[in-house]
Formats: sequence, structure tokens, C-alpha cells
Amino acid sequence: MNMLLSRPKPSNTSRAHRKPLMSTIAGLSALALTLSACTTGEDSAAAGGEMSTDTIRTTMDGDPNSFNPLEAQGVSAFIVDAFLYGTLVSRDPSGGLVGDLASDWEATPEKGVFTIREGATCSDGTEITPTVVADSLEAFISESRNKHIVFGPSDPELTVDDEAGTVTIELETPWADMPYGLTLPETGIICPAGLEDQEALAAGEADGAYSGPYTLDNYQPGVTVDFALREEYEWPEYETPLEGVPAATIKYAINGDYNSIANGLLTGTLDIANITGEPMERFDGNDDFNTERYPAAVQFIMFNEREGTPFAEEENRRAVAQALDREAFNQAATNGNGELLASFVPEEVQCALTDDTLLLPQDVDSSQSVLQDSEVIRQIGTQAVGPNGAGNSYVDQALRELGAEVELRNVDNTTWATELDSKPESWDMTVMALLNLSRTMYGGLSPFTGAAPEDGGRNSTGSEKNEVLERFSQAQAEPDEEKRCEIYQEIQQSLIDSAHLVPLSTLVAQATTADGFSVQVVDGTVQSKTMRITK
Repeated sequence: MNMLLSRPKPSNTSRAHRKPLMSTIAGLSALALTLSACTTGEDSAAAGGEMSTDTIRTTMDGDPNSFNPLEAQGVSAFIVDAFLYGTLVSRDPSGGLVGDLASDWEATPEKGVFTIREGATCSDGTEITPTVVADSLEAFISESRNKHIVFGPSDPELTVDDEAGTVTIELETPWADMPYGLTLPETGIICPAGLEDQEALAAGEADGAYSGPYTLDNYQPGVTVDFALREEYEWPEYETPLEGVPAATIKYAINGDYNSIANGLLTGTLDIANITGEPMERFDGNDDFNTERYPAAVQFIMFNEREGTPFAEEENRRAVAQALDREAFNQAATNGNGELLASFVPEEVQCALTDDTLLLPQDVDSSQSVLQDSEVIRQIGTQAVGPNGAGNSYVDQALRELGAEVELRNVDNTTWATELDSKPESWDMTVMALLNLSRTMYGGLSPFTGAAPEDGGRNSTGSEKNEVLERFSQAQAEPDEEKRCEIYQEIQQSLIDSAHLVPLSTLVAQATTADGFSVQVVDGTVQSKTMRITK
């Protein structure tokens, strides 16, 4: 029985062979990736020894949009789903995959067979059978906008064998990313009590809906989201067991002020925090804390390419690309802490382009000749791109200096995300700040390829780019990892050459832990379920 998926294993039947899938920050406070924790001051005994507390306090930057994983949008919802709903497989701190609700699995690009772990139960005691799993996945396939990320362009066919304990997923179009897609919190298994009453599920009031390690204990909008540990939950068998014990109670306060969080760490009222921006530097050289910086999001220019818009024309997109200086943007948006990008995915994603000589060269003279005669450019940006949207302001200024007439709106993240998805008539260009939680290539592609939001997809640009999708499908069906990587790099290069995007920089975040607490960062993503109390 194979419990762990290592990377890479180039084989037709390897359980996967690439780094891990995504979610955009669309609909959330994109760059506010807070994951902090603190002690309660309550003494309790816990398994593994005498513990000074059994509670972790943490923060999320805003209320989850829903407690229904089928509707999840944003970091807060992803955090909630990871605690409440078990997935078939989970990401191991080693970077591979490990069984969660599945005890064993075999997968090729065309098919996956998952053996459901014996003894797994819902929060109301209902047994998690293959039928329960399949019913939840069918709902995901029919209702979630993330279906294409997990299963690709085809509708999966699910076959249940309750006697054998298996769920078989067959794909008409090969999709090698499927095992990693099934680690996404959005694919978490909803128990029958939740599927039967999705209104209650969304409100956090379907008590028997949960298949994960925690139940929802208390929710006060704008104040707190609290979780209680399910003692009967069987944790994944990680390759290297995590030190410490899971918290009996996790309390998430709604707070996105990173200076406040940093103050809490330094004064001892917080124990673990994920912070961004200048507050990260307050821990430089402080031996009382362990810190790990990672690329939490990627930032790139994305265009509205619908017919009749200025950026349906490649010449106009290229003019913007050649007007911008990545280093100047990085300084404005991240105080210079980000890493310059050469693609729409960070270098942690396997097959990512990292050679910045392949980018369109900066050419202000050529840009000016186009921009000074262009139509008004309606630029919308989230205030999360740098302090008060400073990264957006840099782009606006750089284009204005070359004669462009720009109308910049720096708006809150919810407004920004809503307009990208539902008001294509209101914008021409934006700095996309993208979370790619599973670190897959399609995770980076999906915001600007495929179906548009008005057609049930995720592609805010409105340009499907069918030739890219066809080439990507060829890569997903390719069993040879080296050849697959060649195709991915061709795709990235073609998109950059035609200025369908303009790579800028990463947004760096920092996992900061005080003595006695730990959390794992896996392939540039904080795994909230791995928070542990170690003292």
C-alpha cells in the first residue's frame, strides 16, 4: 500500500510527478495571507506530554465567503475548508502526497482509483463510504468553478464499489494534475447532512457536514471563527511525523493588520503568524523566532482582451509590457522583498520559466509611440498590491510618463475581484495577484485562459486562447515528464511573446514561529492543518 507520493516519478502509473493546484485571490483579500496563532494561557495536559496550552489563536484577514467548499473564494474560505473537510489526499511536508480519506490510490492521466480509508466518519458519526465520497465529488463537478483545475476539460465519470471500498474516476481527456487537484480544500468531502441542506452548510449551521479534523465551534462575523478538534479523526501519515500535537481548539480572530500581528508576536501574545510587507523585517536577527519566507502570490499584468477593448490588440499589450520596469514595480509593491518573475508561476512550480532574458525587453520609445495615441486605459487594482495599492500606482505613473491617458481605480479587494468576474465593461487592465496553492502550471494559467466568468469559467480576460488549451491538454496526456516540461515552457514563452501577460514579481510572505509552536511551509504554501503545539 502506497501512502506517500514522491516527486518526481516519471511513470504512466506514478501517483503524480509534478509539484502541486491553485486558487486565485479573486474574491478575497488576496495578499493578506494571515496564518497566526497564540497561546491562551490555559494550562492543560495533552497527548505527548505536559502542554502549556491546548489552544492556538490565529487570525484570518476577513470572514470566509461561505462554509460550503463548493462556493469557496479566498484565503479565509480555503483555511476554513482545510479544517472542516477531509480530502482524498493531502500534501506532505516533503512535497509529495499522502493519503487523507483515501488509504491508497493509483492514478494515471486518464484514471484514478481511490481506496477509502476504513473507519473514517463524518462529524455526526455517519460512515464515510465510497458513495459518500462520490456524491460529494459529483456536487463539486456540477457546481464548483474549480472543476477544470482538478479534472481538466472533460466531465469525470465516477464509479463506486462500496464492497471493495473504492471510488474510480475516469477522464475522457487525460489530466495528469488530478491527484494534486484533489488536495485542494475546495474538493473536501461534504457529508450527507451538508449536501442535503446547502443553505445551512454555507452558513456554517450543518453540524454533521464535516469530514475533516475539526468542527465549527463558534462563528461571529467580523470577530472570530473557532474550531474544535475531532478526536476520532485519523491524521495523514506524513513521511516525517510532525512534532507536537494538534490544538484541541483553534481560534481565528478576524484581523489583517500585520503590524498588530507582529506586535503580538514580539510581546508574547501570539506564537505563530504569517505576515507580509515591512513587518517581516522586525524579526531579522531575532533568535527568539524561526522565520521562513516564501512566494505567497505572483503578480503580473493581465488584460481584458474581449473584442472591442484596447488590449484585444497585441500591439497595445506589447506597448504596456515594454513600458514597465519589474524592479521598480517590485520596490513599490513589496518594498523590494519580492522575487522578479519570468512567468506567471514562481520558480517553485516545476517547468516554470526562470530566464528573464526571454521577456520582452523594455523599450520606452516603442511604447511611447503606441501609448500616446491609445484610447483611455481603464486600470483597476486591488489595494493589496503594495501599501494602498502602490504597485498599481507605479504602473499608472509609468504609462502616463509615456503619454498614455490612464484612469486608475485602487479599490478594496472584494470590489476588484467582483469587477474582474462580473463587470468586464468596467476595466481594461489590472495587476493580477494570484495564489497558486497547489503550485501547478494550470493553476497559473486559469485566470487568463479557458471559459470566461460569464460562461462559468475563471478566465477574466475573456479570450479563451484555444490553441494554448489544446497544447496544454497534450502536455497533460504526455507520460514523459521531460517532454511535458518542454510543452509547458513553450506555452509560457508564447504567452509572454504575445504579451497576454506581463510578469512582474512575487509577493513574499513570512511564516514566523515562536518557541513551542510550529507550522509547515510546503512548496511556497503554508499548510494550516500542520499547525502544532510543541511545548
